Amino acid sequence: MSVCRFAARLCLVLCVAWMLEACATSGTVTRVQGDLSVIKHVLVLPFEDMAWLHGTNTSVRSPLTGQTFQTGPVEAEADRFLTDTLITALRQQTDLLLVNSRDGASIREALEQANGAKWSLAEIMAETGRRLGADAVIMGYVYRFRERVGGPYAAEQPASIAFDVCLIDCASAKLLWVAFDDETQLALSDDLLDISSFFRRKGRWVTAEEMAQTAMQRMFEEYPRR
Repeated sequence: MSVCRFAARLCLVLCVAWMLEACATSGTVTRVQGDLSVIKHVLVLPFEDMAWLHGTNTSVRSPLTGQTFQTGPVEAEADRFLTDTLITALRQQTDLLLVNSRDGASIREALEQANGAKWSLAEIMAETGRRLGADAVIMGYVYRFRERVGGPYAAEQPASIAFDVCLIDCASAKLLWVAFDDETQLALSDDLLDISSFFRRKGRWVTAEEMAQTAMQRMFEEYPRR
């Protein structure tokens, strides 16, 4: 086969893959479930490691959304990394004012001990936010945060992540906004539908942290600004 014919076929394959990818669903999914315009002050609570609670290689439902995720290895400090990444995204991509408080976790724990049998998790989160002067509480769960094994161009094992983020209205204790990402990087030859990610990542095998940062940015791309 001549070089020209090979190049023409490659272009055709890439064009078809690009068109298919445009109709495909990204690993990042965001859902608006309420009026976000009423939210101004937000309390950020730390991510929780669901693999530590339930073990790896098991199906676990999100405590707040009911979405099911497959747990896997979670790197040390991944929960803290995701919390910091969430705070960065909120500051850079929204107009929300963050309620800075080190008491959020302790207040939540006290409320769970006192009212866990009669209050839902969302009600406990909402009351935690109310006590600290927030309009809403935002928090997340990490189910899988497996690091890449190998280098950027010769990985033995790709990065794999699964986490969700939930925004709870303190007035109604209802979910206003939820987002999640459940993704394992694949080679282009394994998934032509993900060709945009292939080019965005410059043909590299990315780290779990890079994958999570991109996912968090996507989650807030369309978050409304006042």
